[in-house]
Amino acid sequence: MKKRTFLITAALAMAISISSVFAVFAAGWGQVSGKWYYYEEDGSVAKSTWITTEGGTYYVNSNGAMAVNQWVNADDAWYYVDKDGIATTNQLLKLDSKLYWFDETGKMVSNRWVVDENNKWYYFDERGQAVTKGWYLIEGDYYYFLNSGAMAQDAIVPGGYRVGADGKWVQ
Repeated sequence: MKKRTFLITAALAMAISISSVFAVFAAGWGQVSGKWYYYEEDGSVAKSTWITTEGGTYYVNSNGAMAVNQWVNADDAWYYVDKDGIATTNQLLKLDSKLYWFDETGKMVSNRWVVDENNKWYYFDERGQAVTKGWYLIEGDYYYFLNSGAMAQDAIVPGGYRVGADGKWVQ
């Protein structure tokens, strides 16, 4: 009986030690000291990369922590991740009283026209900020933009000037 107990104990100890050598990791999120980290299948922490899951697209910084409420400069472009760490996509976002547009991939647009879901047109300058309040010369034509950043259309604007349906100054 003692020999059988010894053999069972030895076999169990051997099985436990073998299983610890061949640890298996599953990729996924883990929280440490209030910060979220993404663990790769080999158990390493992902760093300086985008992680796409069913919940959205996230960025992890060089220390591996999920970026939250911050600008991200990656792949030669600027992005913004919200309070949940999700990349902002297909929307107008106001940050520090400036308007920005993020495309379907999450990249901030610049030197580009964008029309929103309400058919309002915006122009984003070389800094990615919507131009606001006043006249702007864009690609050889003058346009008037409201305080909201939306382009004036088919209207009389301050100074008594007229802009057409396409937003261009009618001379």
